[in-house]
Amino acid sequence: MWIGNAVSELGGAVGAFCNSLLIYELTGSPMALGSMWLVYFLPSLVLQLFIGPYIDKWSRKKIMVFSLWSRGIIFLIPLIGYLTNSLIPWHIYAVQILVGLISPFYSLANQVILPTIVSTEQLSTANAYTDGIVRFMTFCAPVMAGIIIEYGGIRLSLSLVCLLFIASGCLLGGIHEKRTVSSVRKTWAEQFIEGSRYFFQQKTIVWLGIFLAFVQFGVGVAMVINIPYITDVLHGNYTMYGYFMAGFPLGYVIGTLLVGKIILKSRRVLMLGSLMIGGLTYINLGMTSSIVFAVATEVLAGIVMAVFNVNNLTISQQIVPERLMGKVFSVRSLIIRSMMPLGVAAGGVFSELWGIRPLYIGVGSIISIVSLLGILLPYFKFIDSEYERKKMAS
Repeated sequence: MWIGNAVSELGGAVGAFCNSLLIYELTGSPMALGSMWLVYFLPSLVLQLFIGPYIDKWSRKKIMVFSLWSRGIIFLIPLIGYLTNSLIPWHIYAVQILVGLISPFYSLANQVILPTIVSTEQLSTANAYTDGIVRFMTFCAPVMAGIIIEYGGIRLSLSLVCLLFIASGCLLGGIHEKRTVSSVRKTWAEQFIEGSRYFFQQKTIVWLGIFLAFVQFGVGVAMVINIPYITDVLHGNYTMYGYFMAGFPLGYVIGTLLVGKIILKSRRVLMLGSLMIGGLTYINLGMTSSIVFAVATEVLAGIVMAVFNVNNLTISQQIVPERLMGKVFSVRSLIIRSMMPLGVAAGGVFSELWGIRPLYIGVGSIISIVSLLGILLPYFKFIDSEYERKKMAS
């Protein structure tokens, strides 16, 4: 699973890099770039609402393998269009729609299969290792894609994407999952209601999901404005864009190595303090004029987000019973992911109305203020209490 996830993330990151550049080259519009991500997220969100019960019913390993092989085949569309000089924006949009419909199956199965492979006491470390290798490949991908596109062209990059997805599916076939299949038959509606009810009864999961949703909004904005930020605002080339995009995953890898070593009495302060620093990195991007400082800022953002994400995922996995994980994580992902298309839409509209720098500063201010309120308000102390209770129980 560790190797398979690494290869699939590399393929996904290179594919996203290629699609973003192709759309921007074909249209020259940040709004078109935002539309590309909207057609990815909107079908994904609709499907996210329905698939939870099936993630618990079907083999999660088979879901992951099928998803990866399908994505490898789908990326033949832009490759063939590019080879035949017939590539138009709608080819990229079609890829984004199809991948958006498939990705929720893979991401949900990937999140809930780990507790069936490792013991509870190993879960935090396993999440850090798995997340770390994924982000390391995300770090490698922009640099590789930038160099390959600069010197070898889009054709080589898209061919690599197809091969990586197929290879990843083969690697994940070696997973040995231990599944608990319920003998009680329920309708889809009954299973969905059961998962939703359990999710909203867990205040810790709900609020950590809400805090993360604000970050996802910022991520959505950044997906639209990162390319024009590097090329137009900081006057860099595609190679510089690759370095910039590699900064966050590089920091994330460092963060996963530090997660077990950073110890604070309050887990709430550790997690939300990390989010607040992440918000400040957006503000710094809106102010700096140096690509070097921008890349360093992204490295710091990756470190603090790793601290939050690994702890958040581990707490959620420890709280939710294995038989409900697909349903509960489906609702959780829906709330979190629904903010990303809003960010994409905001990035496409307000980047042209306000400009790139003010948008970075505005998004960073929202994330920082929300995180600071979570640290200061006494109401959120239940996050520490819930974590300690689950830690003692495990």
